[in-house]
Amino acid sequence: MKLVPMLSGVAMAVALSACADNSADVAVPTATPNGINTLSQQAIRQPNVSGTIWIKQKVALPPDAVLTVTLSDASLADAPSKVLAQRAVRTEGKQAPFSFVLPYNPSDVQPNARILLSAAVTINDKLVFITDTVQEAVNKGGTKIDLTTVPVQQTEVPVATQTNQPTLPTPQHRCNFPSPSPC
Repeated sequence: MKLVPMLSGVAMAVALSACADNSADVAVPTATPNGINTLSQQAIRQPNVSGTIWIKQKVALPPDAVLTVTLSDASLADAPSKVLAQRAVRTEGKQAPFSFVLPYNPSDVQPNARILLSAAVTINDKLVFITDTVQEAVNKGGTKIDLTTVPVQQTEVPVATQTNQPTLPTPQHRCNFPSPSPC
């Protein structure tokens, strides 16, 4: 039964930041011989988590499928996880395996934090593949991680038809309450 909250969280993350791009190059000032700081020609890249995403089921994804990779802090047991970095991209007809590099801000990661990496694939805004196992990253899991996504179980909700619905009897008379006389 823990699958429903996990699916809800992944769907919410995909919906809220489908266009997020949290990557950036960080330029570092260098000292010149006369003591004036200037920006170096070569920028230092942020720390990142990288790896490959596999799809367990053999399937051809349509060009408009969206792959989302999320790095989150799940340290607090009674609170939703905090998204530290996320990247969503259209597959544009490419098929699994997908390589990814997800930069993150190291100041967002506390030394004993439980940092998790997850992935999801949506087609037409419908969640179709997710990671179903916890993959710790950064503090305990390293920064090179491969993920495998599995199909989301689609649950049909039964709908009752009108012919099976019981009908309520119609009242023969109406009572006005409070009324001194019986109905």
